[in-house]
Amino acid sequence: MPDNLVTVRRALISVSDKTGLDALGRSLHAAGVEIISTGGTRKYLEDRQIPVTPIEKVTGNPEAFGGRMKTISFEMMSAILFRRGADDAEAEKLGIAPVDLFVCNLYPFEKTAQETEDEALLIENIDIGGVTLIRSAAKNHAAVCVMTDPAQYGALAQNDEGGIVTALSERKNFALSAFRHTARYDAAIAGRFEMLQRKAGNDDILHTPLLTAETAEVLRYGENPQQKAWVYKDPFAPQGLAHSVPLQGKPLSYNNLLDADAAWRAAQDLALVSDGGDVAVIVKHLNPCGAACSKISARDALENAWRGDPVSAFGGIICLTSPCTADVAAFLSDKFIEIILAPAFDDAALAVFAKKKNLRVMISPPAEKAAPFMLRAISGGVLVQQEDFGADEKFEIVTREKFDAAKKNAAQFGIMAAKHLRSNAIALVQENAEGGVSLTGAGPGNPNRLVSTVQAIEKARENGYDDLSRAVLVSDAFFPFPDNVELAAEHGLRFIVQPGGSVRDDAVIAACDAAGIAMAFTGRRHFRH
Repeated sequence: MPDNLVTVRRALISVSDKTGLDALGRSLHAAGVEIISTGGTRKYLEDRQIPVTPIEKVTGNPEAFGGRMKTISFEMMSAILFRRGADDAEAEKLGIAPVDLFVCNLYPFEKTAQETEDEALLIENIDIGGVTLIRSAAKNHAAVCVMTDPAQYGALAQNDEGGIVTALSERKNFALSAFRHTARYDAAIAGRFEMLQRKAGNDDILHTPLLTAETAEVLRYGENPQQKAWVYKDPFAPQGLAHSVPLQGKPLSYNNLLDADAAWRAAQDLALVSDGGDVAVIVKHLNPCGAACSKISARDALENAWRGDPVSAFGGIICLTSPCTADVAAFLSDKFIEIILAPAFDDAALAVFAKKKNLRVMISPPAEKAAPFMLRAISGGVLVQQEDFGADEKFEIVTREKFDAAKKNAAQFGIMAAKHLRSNAIALVQENAEGGVSLTGAGPGNPNRLVSTVQAIEKARENGYDDLSRAVLVSDAFFPFPDNVELAAEHGLRFIVQPGGSVRDDAVIAACDAAGIAMAFTGRRHFRH
């Protein structure tokens, strides 16, 4: 027999998930394999007339402490871990017979954690012996086969004499799966207890991302078609966009998910300052190119958002904060978009979208599910920061000219819009007669804030907003010089909002006073790189 083949003569089986166990047990017994088992697994096999050696017969000790002690023992650990060939004489002296196959899946911690926050119940569903033995068998995969998934059972092969054999290549693959399995299990436990800590008020507790191969799904492609890409769905992070499954449309790409997430985040923030109105956001290349809130309807919000930049909206990502109805779908029926997200879709809207076979239609996650931390990869590591979520509380008017109530409402919407543009960001917003507010021009992602201001003004004019005296200009960071104020004054702007905090704040305020411009400070910067 080739060195890479191992005949299975003894198997230890201890599983929570009994899927496929009946067939596995019968196959092993028919091949003359001695099956050692514990607790519920042993009873399951015995109830089906499959002979089992009780584990206490091997270990010499009974199961104890409500099942907390059963598989971990010198005898079982040695039977799995000793090195065949190198340790045979010592094993024989100690009376240790080898275990060639270990089949185990763990206490259902993840399932329990999704159903309850009862710490006592969670603790009882933390597997100890299974994890220890899985790692031991995976470490000794040169001689031991470890299976952690019922889907693997079919890989067991028979030799010419009807015995069960395993090949080294299979054992290596199963060992890798086993290490991934225990890594996911430990990360799930850490993730759940971190979440409980945060709920108890400890905001500094970091989340352990459960980013294992088992949580990954292949995407259509990466940032460009020549790049492969995956999405890792963390089951113990808040159930955000990564877990949203399209109701229709072609597979998602890396860019699709990035843009959809940007649209969702912007929509949730804008909803906080929209006084219960409907919000629509259109994103292109991570930047909102259209955004509006409406007291009339979701369609009205979408039409105003589209007007903000109809050219850039082509091929964009749309997120609504209210259910998508037939009139919204009708507005989009002759327009090309990649994705639409909404909390719900009525049947009439879905019937309209069904004619657009490639359009992805996605249910957006609830607003309260915003992740507390953001992760971003860099070469050789990952950056982590708290999410910049929520509205600013401070609105300090620092000029002689003041904001009236309508302009202040528009300004709050503009602060949220600028916050979701790439820095350096300038947003122009304007209220309408019905109490809604729209993003009318945007200047995102420029290395020079003055260039961003020029871009936002030109975009507003291009989209038909000629009277800029009604608009509010919002900057995501402070003005370092008065030049932005002077440019705004040249184009008739009369309202500006910025964080403040520059050493030249006095000069900037003086420029506003000279031009008759009202300016407010928020005291908070919102860079988004």
